[in-house]
Amino acid sequence: MDIFNTDEKSKISRKPRYAITSSVQTASFTAMAVMLGYSIQKHNDLKAMDAELVLLVREGGDGVTADNKTRLEKAGWKVRVAEELHFDGVDNDQIRAHHRHNLNKLHLWSWTEYEKILFIDADVVCKGSLADLWEMPGDFAAAPDVWWNILTDNRFNSGVIVFRPSIETFHDMIPKVSDPRYHSPNDADQAFLNAYYRFRYFGLPYKYNYNLVMYQFHRDVWDMLWDEAILIHFTMRKPKSDPTQHCHKGCNEWEPLEWYGQYFREMLAFYGWEKELPVYA
Repeated sequence: MDIFNTDEKSKISRKPRYAITSSVQTASFTAMAVMLGYSIQKHNDLKAMDAELVLLVREGGDGVTADNKTRLEKAGWKVRVAEELHFDGVDNDQIRAHHRHNLNKLHLWSWTEYEKILFIDADVVCKGSLADLWEMPGDFAAAPDVWWNILTDNRFNSGVIVFRPSIETFHDMIPKVSDPRYHSPNDADQAFLNAYYRFRYFGLPYKYNYNLVMYQFHRDVWDMLWDEAILIHFTMRKPKSDPTQHCHKGCNEWEPLEWYGQYFREMLAFYGWEKELPVYA
């Protein structure tokens, strides 16, 4: 005879070993996070991986709404609300609008109930297995950034990172965000993390952060590596809900965006949301 009821069992059950995380700090990224969650689960058996999807969100103002959270949860995300982090000497209003809340990502280092955390930006979509990422050595791993004139950068892109959470590291980071040697007000999280982990990060293959910059400026490499790419990062141009802003043939990134749109339609059909959400492309 069971001595615990179902509710009690759920409370005492062991947490997964790993967390696959993302962040929605403004409500406009909700649909992309839904798409990310769908694509991860399509290609990965989370139970076998001993992982769960956990989403860091911000409420209030232009943050997520109750309806947003409900939809995200239906798509498989465990939603965790966190307060805006504040740093001495850092004026968030001086940070570029689309990066303004990215420093809230540092909350994740305090999630020490997980052995490792994989963070993926919401403007990413998955098309393969993530299992090998848990085998990365060291405390922090990321893939090289890519620019129009630089294909191989010694700096990383913080849109996909794997790390070991540590409360000690979290408390060490917070004052350093205010240190001008580490952080400039307009730089948000990426420049800070590059400074913090300089000389100490493990480099991931490009396939784990397949930057849209390559499509326009390094097309030969994009085409060569596409079949093995796993996480496609829509950096230069985000998928849009407004059909008049969709990227079709003739637009610089039309092929990847049309691929995203087809994938998005698949997701809507899977959840039965064709009449509830517009197609992003």
